[in-house]
Amino acid sequence: MTTPQVGNEKDLVAAKFDAEVGEADARLKVLQAQAEARKARADMDEISGLTAAKEQVKKDVADLKQKAAADYTATKRAVQREIKDLQVGIQRISDRYTAWDAAREREFNAQMDEAEARVKVWKAKADQKRAEHAMKRHDELAALEEKIAFARARSAAAKSEKYSARALEALEDAARHFDQAYAAAANRYGEP
Repeated sequence: MTTPQVGNEKDLVAAKFDAEVGEADARLKVLQAQAEARKARADMDEISGLTAAKEQVKKDVADLKQKAAADYTATKRAVQREIKDLQVGIQRISDRYTAWDAAREREFNAQMDEAEARVKVWKAKADQKRAEHAMKRHDELAALEEKIAFARARSAAAKSEKYSARALEALEDAARHFDQAYAAAANRYGEP
């Protein structure tokens, strides 16, 4: 009666080992692709070593299926150790890539933070230029309004002084300043 159980156990253990080797194979392919993408020669060499170890485990699992009951227990333990070592090696490389990915993510977040800070600085500079431009425009328009008021005052003064020579000279001076200010404003703001 022990022989059928061992045969059944042997099949179940072999199926479990095959599944673990299949998982290891899939993880190794992912790691190989990551190492190739990063051109990480040392990692590719280490993965190649683990791939060779995986192939050895596959061979040992196949041998396990053929072993007699006496050799089965020792071979089973040896295969379990090999699979554990393979899994540890795969996890070690996987952890390195996870750490690299976390570092890359931190670097990316830092770059985004820096970009946001620069955008704020650039916006502040643009706002400052707009404010300076608005103040200059306001000053120019205020100066034009002042020239208009001054010219009106000179015109009224010239009229009240019955267009005396001194009043006409002041009116001429006010008219010249008004014309200059008006021409500059019309030229700047697009109206002739």
